[in-house]
Amino acid sequence: MRLTVHRSADPQSPATYEVPEFEGMTVLDALHWVRTHHDPSLAVQFSCRSANACRECACLVDGSPAYICTVPATGEIEVRPLPNRPHLHDLAVEL
Repeated sequence: MRLTVHRSADPQSPATYEVPEFEGMTVLDALHWVRTHHDPSLAVQFSCRSANACRECACLVDGSPAYICTVPATGEIEVRPLPNRPHLHDLAVEL
């Protein structure tokens, strides 16, 4: 799958990654793969796996707000930080 990430620090220069697909993969899984294999500095907000708290991973996925832990990662996907929220870093915003 092809994942394009627009980081808040540089909105004019998105990064595109080729991520191997696996069954049941979500956009959050794909972003974790990018952090592990390409860019450990990529900031993405989530709490479901560490604090069992939901609604932390909201981003724009292909132009629509979504929780990235629920969006299947297939084909080509574009991820941006939520608009109208103070940016913290990359995809992380103040909720």
